[in-house]
Amino acid sequence: MTLRRAYLLILVAWVHLGDLLSAWIYQSGAVPAVAYARPLRDAIVIVTAGLCLATARMARSLWMPLLAYVGLALLALAASLAAALPASVLVGSFGTLLIPVLFFLVGYHCVRDTADIRALVVCHVTIASFSAAFGAWDIQHTEFWTETIGFPAYMAGIKGLVYGAEPDTRLPYNFFIDLEHTRRAAGLVAAPLAQGIVLAVAGVLVVATRPTRIGLWRALTCVGLAAGVWMSGTRGAMLVGTVALTGYLMTTPALRRQPVLRLLVASTVLLGIFLVTRNVVDATIDQTDGSSPGHWAAFQRNIDGFPQIPLLGYGVGAQGPIAAQSVPVRVGGGEGAIFSIAYQIGAPAALMLLVFYAVCLVRLWRADRAHQLPYALATFWLMIGLATTFITSDHLLAVSGSASLWLLTGGGMRLLAMAQDAVSDATEAAA
Repeated sequence: MTLRRAYLLILVAWVHLGDLLSAWIYQSGAVPAVAYARPLRDAIVIVTAGLCLATARMARSLWMPLLAYVGLALLALAASLAAALPASVLVGSFGTLLIPVLFFLVGYHCVRDTADIRALVVCHVTIASFSAAFGAWDIQHTEFWTETIGFPAYMAGIKGLVYGAEPDTRLPYNFFIDLEHTRRAAGLVAAPLAQGIVLAVAGVLVVATRPTRIGLWRALTCVGLAAGVWMSGTRGAMLVGTVALTGYLMTTPALRRQPVLRLLVASTVLLGIFLVTRNVVDATIDQTDGSSPGHWAAFQRNIDGFPQIPLLGYGVGAQGPIAAQSVPVRVGGGEGAIFSIAYQIGAPAALMLLVFYAVCLVRLWRADRAHQLPYALATFWLMIGLATTFITSDHLLAVSGSASLWLLTGGGMRLLAMAQDAVSDATEAAA
């Protein structure tokens, strides 16, 4: 195993298991030094991303929007230094805005062959499978979070949770699906919203491993992961998984010559997902659950305020999850990754990230169709699925929720670049 692959796997494990292990070690303040774990992880990610920029060749269509986005973010940060905001809010919000770029670059730097991609997939699916199983247990054992590992103390003392804690348990409100305190499964990720996305990504990757021959073990794994998504109560993850899995099954080369079977499989998947999630969909449409009215109101405020956003935004820390824990949200509705970017660093920056995202999609499709690179098509459809959450949630800017997907995307782009270079070299040699 290469050093780069080992680091990649350690990073995936660190991202998804870090909060649970840190809370256990923290023990309600007994080991305060655990506070350095996250900054250490982030610093290593930043250094690796910097190495990628300094040493790797990248297609112009990728690096131009990427650097434009980072440049606009830096300009907005410089303009925000005069604001009377704590340094922790500025630095934390700026780092959150760079999450997609940083983990993309890490994937691009660390992946050098198809074995690296396969190892990344196996690592993610393994963690997700254990997380789904643990979630089925933890949803019935709230005392594990409140008493055994003292998670509320960790959230308040290390992660800075000031607003958004349920009064009785002091757990984040997103641990509960309604006002009756019905629990959501948090899993090993220790976050129900991230748990749903992590399991949805894993489910599609399991199917993509051998789409024409799932087998009993893979089928059971998919069912378990789907049940885990449902137990997490994450509607965004349900939509991401539905779009990604259906799209993959409709376009996979493995079923391309069997259109009837392809349509039958995709229709069966859609019907099954609809039947299982019907109550959730109805509650969302009717806004009878605890969170839908708030999401809708936030969306409306974001839309209403969008035309007034300055060129460089209102400043880093003016919106987003970090700011929401330190100061009242001053602009917009406070939800939706694209809105969060636009309100903080301007609509041009949000546009640059969308351009970068679109280029990744085009190149992932090309990687599958022209070079049959492993998991390129699955990553393409997962990125399409994730795009459905851009205006309703911050999954795009969440480490635990989107890190693996950005690592896969960066790795896919690196494999595509290597494949294109190989074809170019072969053409020149033949000439």
